[in-house]
Amino acid sequence: MSHSIWQGCSNLDNSRSTDYEVTSMLDQLLRVLNPSPAGKDRFTAENMHPSAFRVYGGQVLAQCVSAAVATVDEQRILHSQHAYFLRPGDPSKEIVLEVERARDGLSFSSRRVVALQGGKPILVSSMSFQMPSTGDDYQPVMPQVPPPESLPSERELSLEAGNLDESFMITTGEDLDIRVVEPVNWDHPVAREPVLQAWMKTTGPVPDGIGLHQSLLAYLSDAFLIDVCLIAHGRHFASGNFQVASLDHALWFHEDFRADDWLLHTVEAERIGGGRGLARGNFYNREGRLVATTMQQGVMRFR
Repeated sequence: MSHSIWQGCSNLDNSRSTDYEVTSMLDQLLRVLNPSPAGKDRFTAENMHPSAFRVYGGQVLAQCVSAAVATVDEQRILHSQHAYFLRPGDPSKEIVLEVERARDGLSFSSRRVVALQGGKPILVSSMSFQMPSTGDDYQPVMPQVPPPESLPSERELSLEAGNLDESFMITTGEDLDIRVVEPVNWDHPVAREPVLQAWMKTTGPVPDGIGLHQSLLAYLSDAFLIDVCLIAHGRHFASGNFQVASLDHALWFHEDFRADDWLLHTVEAERIGGGRGLARGNFYNREGRLVATTMQQGVMRFR
């Protein structure tokens, strides 16, 4: 039986349970990441930041996860997502998500999701789901970093600096709590080692459901992967003579986690060259378990 990542989440209406009280922006984020059914294997979704200069790619990645999860047997858990960004998204227009049920095997299911605006694809994503299974276990050791409680949030730093962009608050909004171990002055970046470490979680508790928390992690996963390549040479994504855009994104889920508990995202550049940058990130929970891995390649070239 297929399911929705929001199954049992009646708190998303005005009479929601007090067990899951959330800030208004977090409530809005949960709604945005919950596409509305619009026919068989077809969904529509709104945008988190309708006044922004573009649609945040992590939002579309997360919406594709939600749409695919809704078409898969609830026993099968998402373990990988691979996506290509094809066109910039228009934040003033709704997004249509069309799901193709590529295959349902004995242990694995595959889904392909196309996100469209105006009938044209802005992102295509392939996802694979697996029945629960066991095998050997290995992972790298989580880096030793200061605890999140000792660090300021990106929102606090932005408010102190007086440079909060109300139209595009990905890391500085009231829905997410993001704390960078060695903060970057994004208005005036300087060249430094292309490594970033950031604690991340939602600002309030959210309902149970693996698919929901995977959708939220997909949203988080797009936050610093291009930025870590830019800081290698002290660049900013808004530089007038430098083009920056995401090309593709990969995400692997290793084990269960909660997006409303602290996750450490360690990000580093793998290669910069040929007008592109490639970065890799790992998500660890506070117990040191590696719960997800991500990679992204983006355009980084002079106009």
